[in-house]
Amino acid sequence: MTPSPKKEEEEKEISKFRSLYEIAKVLGSSLELKDIYPKIFSILAQRMGMRRGGLLLMNQESNEWEMGGSLGLAAEEMKRRKDYFGSGVISRILEKGQMAAVVDGGESLWGYDGKGKSAPKRGNIPFVCGPVKVNGTVAGILGVDHFYEDPAPLTEDLNFLEEICELLGDAITMRRAIASENRALLEENWSYRKELETLGKTLPKVRKRISLTEILEERISRMISEMKVDPRSNGCLYNEVLNVVERTLLKSSLDKTKHVQLKTARFLGINRNTLRRKIKELGICAQQK
Repeated sequence: MTPSPKKEEEEKEISKFRSLYEIAKVLGSSLELKDIYPKIFSILAQRMGMRRGGLLLMNQESNEWEMGGSLGLAAEEMKRRKDYFGSGVISRILEKGQMAAVVDGGESLWGYDGKGKSAPKRGNIPFVCGPVKVNGTVAGILGVDHFYEDPAPLTEDLNFLEEICELLGDAITMRRAIASENRALLEENWSYRKELETLGKTLPKVRKRISLTEILEERISRMISEMKVDPRSNGCLYNEVLNVVERTLLKSSLDKTKHVQLKTARFLGINRNTLRRKIKELGICAQQK
């Protein structure tokens, strides 16, 4: 049983919306568009019956057109044909910024401005093409052989192609904005790093804080290493060192506090009576205050 025209129209609309949904989903799956373009062509082939298609993109660095992705276009064919979709197609789409159909075997271009004017027959149209715009500038050209079959008018192919071009344009715009923000952040980070390096060179070197234990260990170790050891003698080094250290500690502390014994005792963390006894034992001349 042949499906009714209404049923066929509904199926076409379902295929169209499913294709747009899947393309939008794929475009949001990765920031690397070069990995996404082949998936888009695969969707169009499976859902819309496209057999051949390609996407030309303007390389911002080299200012040359490059093939972003394709389906059904042989590598040799792409090498032979500079414009891929037909003679002068790129320049004319850049000039008009409109959807277009390639006619007369690729020698002519029929521009479509969205108005209901008479479209050429499908039989002599190898490609329909549309501009992919980024901020109002043509950054790419998407070309396919067809989406619909006769008796559907050619304008249906062009209208659907325009929707795909808009999705691609939005995706490229977003990724360029992200790339621009990332470059700005990297430049800002580099600037901060240079400022910190410059600041580090101008600041005075901070001396490492050395503890009392480290000071005493270093001094006593050096003193002991320079002494000669006579195994036959019965030295009194232990008592001498303790006596010198204790006497020096007390005398220096008294000088620091200007011989105020209460302050000295608190500074040393000992009892005031203990301080007085030690002063007497060690023979330190104390100026009582």
